[in-house]
Amino acid sequence: MAKDEDSGVNLDDLKTVQWHRLFHMFYIEPVTCILLFAFTLTDTIMRNQVIYQTCVVIFEYNETQCRLLEESNVSAEIKNIETEVQSYVANMFLARTLFENIVPAIYGLFVGSWSDHYGRKPLLIVSMIGFSSYSFLTAVTCGISSSYRVNPWWYNLAVVPKPLLGGLCAFWVAGFCVISDTTDTKTRPYRMIMLEVAKFIGQSSGSLASSYVYAATSAAIIQGISCFITIMATLFIVFYLPETLNMSLEPVEMNKHEEFEEAIQLHLKIVPPSNEEGAEPLKSRESLPEKQSIEEQMETNSEHINLFSLIHVRDMFTTCMQERDYNARAIIWLITLSGFLSIFVLDGSMPIMYLFIRQKFHWSVREITLYETAREFVPMVGAVFGFLILRKIFGLSLVTLTLMSIFSEILSNVSRGLAHFSWHLYLSLCLGVFRSIQFPMCRTIVSYIVPSSDMGKVFSMGNVLQSFSPVVAAPLYTALYKSTLSTNPGMFNFLNASLYIVAFVFICFVMHIKYTHRSHYANLLK
Repeated sequence: MAKDEDSGVNLDDLKTVQWHRLFHMFYIEPVTCILLFAFTLTDTIMRNQVIYQTCVVIFEYNETQCRLLEESNVSAEIKNIETEVQSYVANMFLARTLFENIVPAIYGLFVGSWSDHYGRKPLLIVSMIGFSSYSFLTAVTCGISSSYRVNPWWYNLAVVPKPLLGGLCAFWVAGFCVISDTTDTKTRPYRMIMLEVAKFIGQSSGSLASSYVYAATSAAIIQGISCFITIMATLFIVFYLPETLNMSLEPVEMNKHEEFEEAIQLHLKIVPPSNEEGAEPLKSRESLPEKQSIEEQMETNSEHINLFSLIHVRDMFTTCMQERDYNARAIIWLITLSGFLSIFVLDGSMPIMYLFIRQKFHWSVREITLYETAREFVPMVGAVFGFLILRKIFGLSLVTLTLMSIFSEILSNVSRGLAHFSWHLYLSLCLGVFRSIQFPMCRTIVSYIVPSSDMGKVFSMGNVLQSFSPVVAAPLYTALYKSTLSTNPGMFNFLNASLYIVAFVFICFVMHIKYTHRSHYANLLK
């Protein structure tokens, strides 16, 4: 029988494996790519649509004047109209941001513990149904507005199903858990980077195609395309995504042949465990005495635990607050808080970034979408090539890469705050080349020091904090932007830089803990 000398695996065994099942481990990345493509395809167009309809319906300017708001070189009168309309639109974006994040944050108190009990796939399905409903209602509203004057607040009403069904909070908790379930400590950083690559491909391609599709069609048609794509992604998850809760690739002590069989059984789900008399049971994480099987957990808890049980909240806080060896609890919270600050900046800046670029540089829709494409492309190049070169060749640790990423964000925001010419914005993109490394490295660090049975709860705590951040960030940034709108609309970028400096200090403390317990973290966080 032919045999691979290096692996000790029979080639005949390899031929019987249903290799298409291997693609199960990559399902979350394509879904993320498709979903973000649908979102970014319409994001700038819908913001532009809201500004136009606010101008026409709320302020009752004529359509010719309101259409000129999309142009680059306009008169002083049109600039004044833009300033007036933006003050109102900023409040609309604020209301939407708050609603989109407060409700998922409340759900976030429960979904992490719930997913650790009952699985990842239900969370993904429910959140995708919310996205599909939002896209459908927005497409209908946009279609009606092409024939009738529709109050722009109807676009905010269309967003209601998305947060009510969990929103991005539930989606990301489930998505990160899927990756943690289907990877080991060696492959997890690369899968986290691959998730960022999927996000980049979706966002950049959506931004790049946006203005061209809009020019060839209309806002209603482009929103309809987005709706169709989102529904297809939802059906993909419903019918093809496997449940990953009981999958595991963590290393256990076994010989090479047993390791091959175990990987096939637990990950590919195609070879049933041997029931022959006298056969030695295969070892797995579920068979370890200190671990209760998933089936036993579900059977024990299903009678008294439901989605909104306070037991989930208690489990989440207990898990995140319990004392751990080697200051692991401190690392978890420092990482979580640094991520919170980064999301705080993102949530505060996102509603006003489009307004800032229009007000400061008077760019057209196409110029803005091209910039947004570059804004996704440059950091992703830094994430992929920077990670491969700096980690694989120079051997930089996960913590060092995180520090580099945050420092890159500080430089980028200072540069954008000082921008006076269009090329300054592109310079800020280059300075922020490593910004996409932070989140995958932070998630990887946490996943290395937390057992998989607690992963959903810890990720959920981070997502809860991050979902509540717009409650403070959105009003703060909106108020700051409106107060500096006529003087320096880019002032919020300096607030961004200040918050990133605090996050940088938090990660420095993580580095200090790593060196304090270097014997323990030398290989774990290398």
